[in-house]
Amino acid sequence: MSLPLTDHYLDTSNVLWEKLNQMLPVERAIALFFFQKNSNVESLLYQLKYRGHQQIGTFLANWLGPQIKNTKVFDGVEALIPLPLHQERLRQRGYNQVQFFTEALAAQLELPVVDDLVFRKKKTKQLAKLKSNNRWEEVSDAFDLKKNNSYGEKHWLLVDDVITTGATIVNCGKTILEQQGGRLSIVSLATRMS
Repeated sequence: MSLPLTDHYLDTSNVLWEKLNQMLPVERAIALFFFQKNSNVESLLYQLKYRGHQQIGTFLANWLGPQIKNTKVFDGVEALIPLPLHQERLRQRGYNQVQFFTEALAAQLELPVVDDLVFRKKKTKQLAKLKSNNRWEEVSDAFDLKKNNSYGEKHWLLVDDVITTGATIVNCGKTILEQQGGRLSIVSLATRMS
C-alpha cells in the first residue's frame, strides 16, 4: 500500500499524457506507479524484468485492469501491443517482461493482444545505462512493422513496463502510426516523467 500510485486513470490530461502528446499524437497515456531510483517500484520492476518473476506483471495487470475498465479510460481501444524486445535480448532473457502484463491486462479488458505487428529491428544498448539525450539517438529507427500483417487502422494500446524519457515508447508508437495508421494510447507499469 506504500507504493506511489499515479491515479492517472482518473485524469485523462495527466502529466504523462501531456509530455508524450508533445512528441506523439496520443489519445490517452497512464502509468500505475511513479518511478524513482532505489525505490520499491524499482525493485518490483527489477524482479519482473531480470529475475523471471512474471507473476508480478500478472498481479499488477489484475490490479490495474478493473480500475481502467471501471473508469472507461481506454474505451474504444481495439487491441493491445506489448513493446517488443530485440530477438537477441529475448533469447538471452528468455521472455519479454511486458508480455505477461499485456496478456493479463488484455484478459481484464476483454481485448486481443497483437504481438506480431511491430518488431525491434535494431539491437539497442541497455537504455537505463545511457544519459537521457543518448537514449533518443539509440532508439532512433529501432522499430519496424512485420511484413504481411495488416490489421487495418485500429485504436492501439501500446504497453510498456517503465517510461522514463519516453524515447522507446515514442519511437515505437511513431512506427505504428506512420506505417499502420490508426490511433494510439499508452499504458505503463511505471513512469518517471513528471
